[in-house]
Amino acid sequence: MKSITRPKNLKEQITSGLRKSIVSGEYSLGQPLSESYLSEVFNVSKTPVREALFTLKQEGLIDIIPQKGSFVFQPDEASIQELCQFRSYLEPIAIVESLRNNRDEFMENLEVCIVKMSHKYRSKDFAGFLELDSEFHESFFRYCGNTLLQKSYHLVQYHIGAIRSHLTSTDDAFEDIIEDHRAIYQYLLVDDIDNAQQYLKNHVLDIKSLVDTSLLSNSA
Repeated sequence: MKSITRPKNLKEQITSGLRKSIVSGEYSLGQPLSESYLSEVFNVSKTPVREALFTLKQEGLIDIIPQKGSFVFQPDEASIQELCQFRSYLEPIAIVESLRNNRDEFMENLEVCIVKMSHKYRSKDFAGFLELDSEFHESFFRYCGNTLLQKSYHLVQYHIGAIRSHLTSTDDAFEDIIEDHRAIYQYLLVDDIDNAQQYLKNHVLDIKSLVDTSLLSNSA
């Protein structure tokens, strides 16, 4: 017998749609999102919209300010630095675990991501490029076999995706990203773990220099 997939309820559908729009950059950082507007967009009542906004607030993608409304989160430089530091601790551990747990599939996935990113870069499909950038880093955790590492990354992966979508779209920035990915892959290919981890750490910490600071919160 085939398993039956339970259809998503309205709240889940709206949550998923809003999350995707925030992460992809369709909604800008700090953009207000009124319940009335979203009710019209999704053609539903305000109740499932309100529930979806609350869920995304718990995930940190929405700020709900009393008497003012709901807004897409808007990080400041300090929070981005904190996020980068967190990633610089977590991701180097995850690549080692992935090599131990499922080396062949892990390395194949990295290689495929890099090839696809090259195509997206040449065709100037920067949205597609950034989706693959996310996939490259998420694969560290997909193959690691450690549920605690996976849960830890899940706490921040949507923030990472949203910030990626607001990177400056200069050719140099995208070229640097793909060259870093190639270098990390090559080090892993020859089992030079120390250099792979150090290169990855530097790559993650350098993301702050690619962020368009005009999009950040002015709060300290």
